[in-house]
Amino acid sequence: MTVARYAARTTAFAAVYLLVSWVADVYLILPPVVAAIWMLAQGYWGLRRFDVIALVTVTVAAAVADGGSMLGGFALAVVITAPALLFAVLVERWAPGWWQGHGNRFRSQRVRLGRVAGAAAVSGIVFLVLFAVASGVPALGLLGTPVVYAVTVLLGALAGRALKRPGRAGLTLVR
Repeated sequence: MTVARYAARTTAFAAVYLLVSWVADVYLILPPVVAAIWMLAQGYWGLRRFDVIALVTVTVAAAVADGGSMLGGFALAVVITAPALLFAVLVERWAPGWWQGHGNRFRSQRVRLGRVAGAAAVSGIVFLVLFAVASGVPALGLLGTPVVYAVTVLLGALAGRALKRPGRAGLTLVR
């Protein structure tokens, strides 16, 4: 992949993330889901550090543009970026090749899907803990959040994987 294509894909993911984050006053769970799919789809190219920088920058800029403080924006960036990055790394470790479409041919599809669901659940728990720490809201009042997060991340990852062209390593947002 060329640098121009990589930059175009990152810009496309950032635009989708910004759109979802501005609509997220009603749906708090959607920006972390888009971030998790972003980290998973772009991780194949080995430039994840640039995606993390872009995600943090976009999150802080959106929070400040929405009237928040810079420190609050960085706290929100940690709450969103850390679980997304954890999800992408766990999927690559527990179900290698799943996002590219080839996966481990010696394991059944159910086992691989279970591992992806496990990665979504672990990242959902991390999201709950970070959100509770950053917002000061007791975690007991938000116990359904990891379940909703895990289900939406799993459904988003399955939808993103279905949108990919066969034999390609990433989403076909930009040709």
